[in-house]
Amino acid sequence: ERAEEMAADSDHRIAADNAQQILDAARDLLDIIDHEVPSDQQTHAVKVAEHSSCDVLYIEDDLVNFALVKRILEGRPSIKLAHAPRGEIGVSLAQTHSPKLILLDLNLPDIHGSEVLRRLQQNSETARVPVVVISADATASQIERLLSAGARNYLTKPFRIQSFLAVVDEVLEEPGRAMR
Repeated sequence: ERAEEMAADSDHRIAADNAQQILDAARDLLDIIDHEVPSDQQTHAVKVAEHSSCDVLYIEDDLVNFALVKRILEGRPSIKLAHAPRGEIGVSLAQTHSPKLILLDLNLPDIHGSEVLRRLQQNSETARVPVVVISADATASQIERLLSAGARNYLTKPFRIQSFLAVVDEVLEEPGRAMR
């Protein structure tokens, strides 16, 4: 009986810790929304790095998700981040800005992320750029399909920040992809 009470108490503490982590993450997201998302409704504006190249191109229509990744990558100040809110724009920016890594959402307003990946793979200028899919779709068949289609990695939302940074660092630190 005492062992059951201790186990129940331990489960309660774990649940309370998990709930606190969720609340903290929600507060962090609200802070990002309050401080990062533009209020002038320019949701379709393309944010491009000042120079003609970027290290990471994030093709993502949700500005909150972009703001979150931007905030996370602020811990890597040498990384230049560009943003494309639509798939067509992302393909174009990938061709003109030569990113070292492309982060790709799947559910885009104009074309599906799998079509973006296909176009990137077929273009000689972008075929060798590593693509990491970031999606809420965690089905094994979807993950396998996109990895087989050429995606370097597949992270499911919500992702762990350390796992995300490990993937980004791994790709950007590869020989031939050294940071400028």
